[in-house]
Amino acid sequence: MVYSLDTTESEKDEQAGLWLIQQAGHRVEAILSGPTLRDPEKGSRLAAVDALTPYQPMSNQLSIFHMVALDNLRAAVTYIEKANDVPMTALYSMIRSAVEASSYGLWLLGAGRVDKQAFLSLRISYENNEDLANLGKVFGPEQGTGGNVRRRLLELQQAIPAYRDRDLTPRPTTTDVVSAADKAVSGRVSFTGLQVWKSCSGLAHANSAVMPVILERKFASDVENGKKFRLTSRISVLGGFLTAGVENLETLRTLYQGATEEPGWVKRV
Repeated sequence: MVYSLDTTESEKDEQAGLWLIQQAGHRVEAILSGPTLRDPEKGSRLAAVDALTPYQPMSNQLSIFHMVALDNLRAAVTYIEKANDVPMTALYSMIRSAVEASSYGLWLLGAGRVDKQAFLSLRISYENNEDLANLGKVFGPEQGTGGNVRRRLLELQQAIPAYRDRDLTPRPTTTDVVSAADKAVSGRVSFTGLQVWKSCSGLAHANSAVMPVILERKFASDVENGKKFRLTSRISVLGGFLTAGVENLETLRTLYQGATEEPGWVKRV
């Protein structure tokens, strides 16, 4: 992305962005009106992983990642449609959440072997439990420390021979997760998930260096020490970012469906 003082969009770029936003809305609506995620069939890969992760089955984790991603994308496209308005930064936080959640699902589904998927699933459960314990400390010292769940997850880890001696506590970086998820998504229209996640993170964190690069800068007036610009959402970028989130979600649904299906050779027996 080239940095310049004035990044006012051309009419052609703005129209392209509006088309992308409209198409993203249609694709989200198709997901909302389509079938819900089904439970894993007996004999499927995901059923095998669930058997190793009974505290919080991986299929349940994937459903939650799917729900969060879909809800944020639905809220973003619905707001644009109903309000006929594009906020300067608010929608980017929703897109960031959608890309992050769907990326974690893609990361789990793309992990390879059943035992590795189960180990990574347990690692997420462990991380979530630690976050809950820390949240409890914020509300009061009498809150639980998550010790019982921690012990249960470590017990489940021992049931995975290849990963018995691995450390369950390290947290994968979101950057690594989103980068890995990008490998599963083919035919990108414009931006990668990592480009979107990092850009939207800068906007969500009110990074004053990132904001004028991602947003549209329109010349407002000359001032004593230079020029004054007005920041607005850049429609072409917003449309591309939304599209990347939808691409992630659609891929997650496709891979989830494949992981829940009973293998053909089993059905023929």
